[in-house]
Formats: sequence, C-alpha cells, structure tokens
Amino acid sequence: MISPGIINSIALWLILAGIASAAAPEIRVVYPKVNSAIGAVDSSFIFGSVTPGSRLDINGHEIPVHRDGGYIAFLPLNPGAFVFHLTASHGQEISRLDWPVSVPIPRKSLGYDSLHMIPLPTANEQLVLANGDRLTFAIDGTPGCVAWCSLPGYRDSIPLVELLPQIQPYWGETVFGVGAVPDSLKVRGHYEGYLEIGPEPMPDSCRIYYHLHSPGIGGIVDYFLSRPHEQIDFDALTLLRLGDTAVVDSSVCHVLVNPPTYPRMVEFTDSVQIMRVGPRKGYLAVFQPAGVQAWAVGAHDDWLKLRLSATQYGWVNKNSVTGLDPACPPGVSYLRAVRSYLKPDNLTIEFPLKNRHPFRIEEEDEYTLAVYLYGVNSDTDWIRYDFGDKDLRLATWKQVEPDLYCFTLHFNRPIWGYDTCFDGSIFKLQVNKPPQDIASLNNKVIVVDPGHSPDPGAIGPTGLKESVANLTIALALKKELEKKGARVIMTRDDMSAVTLYQRPEIAVASKADLFVSVHNNALPDGVDPLTNNGVSSYYYHPHSIALARSIQAELIDRLDLNDYGLYHGNLAVNRPTQYPAVLVECAFIILPDQEALLKTEKFQKKTARAIRVGIEKFLKAFPRD
Repeated sequence: MISPGIINSIALWLILAGIASAAAPEIRVVYPKVNSAIGAVDSSFIFGSVTPGSRLDINGHEIPVHRDGGYIAFLPLNPGAFVFHLTASHGQEISRLDWPVSVPIPRKSLGYDSLHMIPLPTANEQLVLANGDRLTFAIDGTPGCVAWCSLPGYRDSIPLVELLPQIQPYWGETVFGVGAVPDSLKVRGHYEGYLEIGPEPMPDSCRIYYHLHSPGIGGIVDYFLSRPHEQIDFDALTLLRLGDTAVVDSSVCHVLVNPPTYPRMVEFTDSVQIMRVGPRKGYLAVFQPAGVQAWAVGAHDDWLKLRLSATQYGWVNKNSVTGLDPACPPGVSYLRAVRSYLKPDNLTIEFPLKNRHPFRIEEEDEYTLAVYLYGVNSDTDWIRYDFGDKDLRLATWKQVEPDLYCFTLHFNRPIWGYDTCFDGSIFKLQVNKPPQDIASLNNKVIVVDPGHSPDPGAIGPTGLKESVANLTIALALKKELEKKGARVIMTRDDMSAVTLYQRPEIAVASKADLFVSVHNNALPDGVDPLTNNGVSSYYYHPHSIALARSIQAELIDRLDLNDYGLYHGNLAVNRPTQYPAVLVECAFIILPDQEALLKTEKFQKKTARAIRVGIEKFLKAFPRD
C-alpha cells in the first residue's frame, strides 16, 4: 500500500511538472548579435538554444533541435534590414522572438541617366613616390564615358580605361557558386589608369583630379554595340547623348613626388619586426631584430616603403622604426667568409657583415634552408664547415642581384627549427638539432596552449565558451603526454588571462621541443557549417607540416568527425621558427551535437589521446642520428 506521504509527493511533482510544461519555451540567440551587421552574403547561420524538447521554426523553416536544446540553421538572407522570425513551441505553449540584423546592400553600377563619379580611394591617404614608381588611379563612374585624371603642375591628362564588369567578391562563393556570375551583380563603370613617375619633383603635395565626360551619341552607340548582351534602359540616356557634359572631382588622396625628405635610412626599433610585401599586405619576412637598418624610399600613410635590393621592396609600419641622420648612406656589406660551429643542441652559421641588414629565411623544402641577405654582395672565397657536424651536407651561395646575397644550406635530414640574431654586425643563424632519443616522448619539452582567455573565443549554442572547452582538452592532453614521460608546460592551466603574443614567448623561453595550440572551430558569415565542419590542423613554417599531418590523421581516425583540412595559416602562435608548432581545431563548437561532445569527459580524453598519438608517430618517423 502506498503511503499518503508518497501520494502527496507524486501529486506535488505532477503539479510542478504541469507548471513547467505550461511555461512558454525560452528562445536564446547566441549568434548573430541583435542589430549586428552580417557579412555581405546571400545566406548565413543563426544559432542558440531553446527549452529542450521544443519545436523550432525560423522564417518558415523547421529547425532541428538537439536534445540539450541547441540549434543551428543556415538560412537565406535579403540585403538591407533583415529579421529572423523565431517561433518555439513546447506542448501547447508558444514563444516568438524577432531578431533583426543588417545585411550590406551589394554595390551596383552607377546610373546612365546622369553623370556620377566616385574617386578612389575614398579614405584620406598620403602617398610619397619617387622616380620609377608607378601611381595607379581609379574611379567608379557612369559606364560608357570618357575618363581621365590630372595632377596639377605635374601631369595634365592621364587616360583612364573602363574595365570589364567587375565581380563583387563581397558576396562570395555562396552567391556565385560554380556557374556564371549573375549579370545583375557585376559592376560596370570602373575606370583605371596609371602613371610612371619621372625624375622631376613636385613643388608641394597635390590632389588627384578626375574628369568624366559623356561621349556623345556616336560614342554611346559604339559603347553598347560592343556589349550586345547587356540589358540597357535606353530611355535613361538623355544626358549621356549630349556629348558636352562633364564632371570633375578631386580625390582625398594627396601625392608627394620626389620630396627632399626621401630617401633616408631608418632603423628598426621593434625586436620582432615584420616586413610585408605591401601596406597591410602579406608577410615578406618575420622577426627582424632591433637595430636592422634599411633604405626608406616612399610611403603610403603609416607605412614606409623600403628598397631592399635592386628590384625588391618591403614595407614596415612607421611606428616601428626611427629615422637616421639624412646624411647616413645605405649600408653595403661584402661577405668574404662564412663559418659554421657545432654546439651541443645546434649548428650555428656566422656571417660577418659591416652592418645589420634586413634578411629573409626560406625553407625551400624540408631539407633545405636559404638565407637571403639584403644590402649584401659577394666576396665569398671561403666557407668553413665544422667537421664534427653530420647534418649539413652542402653549403652554396649565389648573388641573386645587386645587393641581394643568398646562402643555401642542404641538410641530410629534415630541419627541426632555427633561430636568428645579430651579435654586433655578425649575423648568426642557429639551426636547432632534434631532441635526443627522438623516437620517444620521454623528456621532451612540449608546450600545450589552450587557446583564448581572457577572450572567450567562439561560443556554442547553449553557451559553452571555447576558452573553457580548449582548457579541458589541453589538461587531458597534459596527462596523456606526462604518462609517456614528457615534460609539459602549459601556457595557462586555468582561466587566467594570457595574451596572444605571450603564448609563443612562453614556448621560446622554455626551449620547447614542440608546441601545440588547442582550439575549437567556428565559421565566418556565409559559409554553411552544416556541410563545412570537422577537424583541422594548421602550420606556418614548412618544418611543422609533418607534425600537423600526423596529428590531423589521428584526429580524423579517432574522433569520427569530418576531415576539414590541413592548412597553412599565418597564426601568431605558429610563427616562431625554433621548433615545430601546430594549432588544432578539434571540433565545431557552434554545432549543437559537437558542442555536446565537447562537454563530455569521454570526448575530451579521446581528443587528447589522438593528439598525443599524432605527436608520437611524428617523433618515431623523424630520422635518427
């Protein structure tokens, strides 16, 4: 017989359950943020959570809901103000939430009914140019016109040519797919031209003036006859037919040509200076030490253009250098002898120079290292090998061009890592030896980096922070490695704040043998996470790719997730050169099912084991002495 107390407890439970079931389901959106601007795409994702067991509809699409309540949907968008309409039902109760965002409107061709012009660039810029430089000009204007520009006091008429209709990369592959780009999304009326700068100076800075002139009825007919497939509203061409209408506008860009303050020598002040191939563009060379001197010959806003050799240039930020005396001449060195010294853990190659020159190190393949020294010319009669070293097979040199010297080292086994420095004006390249007993994890110094913190990184549908997920896997990896005798150094072992650039500094200071950064993935707007997801691994320097491949193979084999690829990625934690370094993306935290996996100890241990086995297989495959 059931006691009255139990009956009362069951009754109370049923009452509370009824209240819970009668409550309206909760709807939570994690991404995108309300009223935020989504990247210019035709479709994108929205994710968050609802009360578990709810049914969810977004903009008329039924969305699967994970048993934990997480959801993610990839839905079509319309340009401009856009609203996600979310409706969740749980039993008889219904909740609704409107979630507004904005989607950039695609750029369109300027109209044919009047003359329009937009000088480019639209931001205020200052250019410093010298003899031999090329200055490019561009405007967006009414299609089918005659365009030119002028630099008052320097050049009166520089022709501009209308280019073919321009594809908008802004919309990305999700709009265009594999087929033809829709004609309506191509932009007409983009004009470009150029000027080769001559030796004559400009008395003061001047602005670029752009001119756009309607071509008259004959020119209009010719224009459209050359474009038979275009859909044109000929009733809107009244003004263009006149043939005597023009507009003039000036760019916000100021130009200085051959000013007296350039060229001049500058000295790097940043201890890890990076040279780029253009202002804010890709990397040319990393980790240039303080004290390196270079010849600045031009500028683009806050970026200095450096003449490195007869034909090669680099760019650095103005704030990372200091100007030397204007009378200081460009440094030139003649390299006569190169010598190597065998040390317990590295082979050091010394290049006696006259000055501290910019340099670039290239791994031509896993066995070959090339050192490019700018401002250096060959007088090389002697190369001395340390006969006790068995790894360096051959050293060669060549003069690539005036002021560009290349010294190439050919090794008998793959490169493990390397470092560079100046000792006075002697340039030193330190090629690191692999650790002893290479096939075993025992006594290896491995730095494990749980990505993010203080920033949370990506956030899952139910609120799991990537910084937390990364740490749980990294701590499990620490245990896996220590069981095999490795000495593990964590960049953080709790939720302490560690800056991005402190992480590789910890590894370098610890004399790491290997570096692994643990992350979990998300995607940019416009990429469908339901079909684009899985595990991925990233390296930067070629000597790290074998480690990345080995870990990626184990993650794919053991986690039962998709292969999302092996990547070369310009990531700060992977840029140090002293050791193999990789970053792994273990799962997609924005997917409800993978977020749920990341919360489980079983998945955390399985992921850590896969990374550990990947490291072991890399070490065992590395050639021994």
